[in-house]
Amino acid sequence: MPDHENRTRTVRQADEAHATTSHEHLAPHHVMVGDLGVFAGDWAAYDHHGRTRYPTGFVGRLDAQRGRDGQYAVFSCDRAVAEAIVAEQGRLRDETRQRLTAGGLRGPDLDAEVDLTYAPLRFDGDEIVMDERLVHGEADRISRICPDADGRYAICAWQWEWRTVAPTDCDHVVGAAPTAADQPARIPLVHSPLHVPHDRLTVTNLHQRLAYNGVAFTATLCLDGTPVGMIEYDGNGGETWLRHHDPARFSWRDMHEFVLGCRYLRQPTDEGKVLDRLVTEYDLARQIAPMPPNATLARSVNDDGDFCGDTVALESLHGLDRLNQPVAWTDLARYLATFKRSSLSTHWQVWRNGFWRDVPALAATADVGANRH
Repeated sequence: MPDHENRTRTVRQADEAHATTSHEHLAPHHVMVGDLGVFAGDWAAYDHHGRTRYPTGFVGRLDAQRGRDGQYAVFSCDRAVAEAIVAEQGRLRDETRQRLTAGGLRGPDLDAEVDLTYAPLRFDGDEIVMDERLVHGEADRISRICPDADGRYAICAWQWEWRTVAPTDCDHVVGAAPTAADQPARIPLVHSPLHVPHDRLTVTNLHQRLAYNGVAFTATLCLDGTPVGMIEYDGNGGETWLRHHDPARFSWRDMHEFVLGCRYLRQPTDEGKVLDRLVTEYDLARQIAPMPPNATLARSVNDDGDFCGDTVALESLHGLDRLNQPVAWTDLARYLATFKRSSLSTHWQVWRNGFWRDVPALAATADVGANRH
């Protein structure tokens, strides 16, 4: 690895190179499945004054996410970037060899340790050959990584710990990073973990009724304020679906294109989920809008922060003006614990200053009293 002085100079040069260019659209939280982004391996990360940095970032397309909370990226890249990844693996092998040699390791033991640390990668025509025989101890662990129909390579995407990273956290980036104009435009909904390609589709006139297994509803779907369909759900566990009013103005193909541009929890989604979240957006907004300044709304959510159907209007509740103090949050949690909530939910949130805030969970031994509601 470069020495401290060289590395510090490299970091400073990287920061200066990015200083006049905005890369906010490539921030990890903005890159969703199907988008182009910058990716780097956990194994190459290093600390620079308490900041995690990477020697090289590689431009590719995020194809999937894996691991807890999708922390690891499955991405694919073109031939030029794939060649750079192979070269980077070779650089890491050379550094490891130098370090181990300096420590006194020689001969077959040195070769074996280098292979165990970083498996050899090389191109053979259009294929990448990876030799993991010393890693797994199996004679046949020589694998080939072939390009897909578009000539893209997914290099150990499901095995290695790749991360989506900010370009500014890399000493240098290989590949043509997309501009903000190249990335799909998506708008986050306020009340759901859904991003939509535009805000022209909205919901009005929500009507709800109790059904055998839940709450059924109908709602009007509008395009630019003009009704184009009726959203329907029977309340019995089936799919939410759209009955089109004017296919000439807004057809199933238009809805399909809209859904293709949506991302739910950063992943591609389906029409039912999109329709449900558009209804939720309208439903919660209409409950919040008429509330006086000294009131707010609580809702039940799951671990993903997705609405689970329960709301509690908190009007003139003692302590709402003291939510900057921990004791007020404890009192609020104790009060909300007396309400029933969906079995799918994990906690409550309250609407405060234009955002949903998690209500801290009570201790398991807390006395919340009998359920009175």
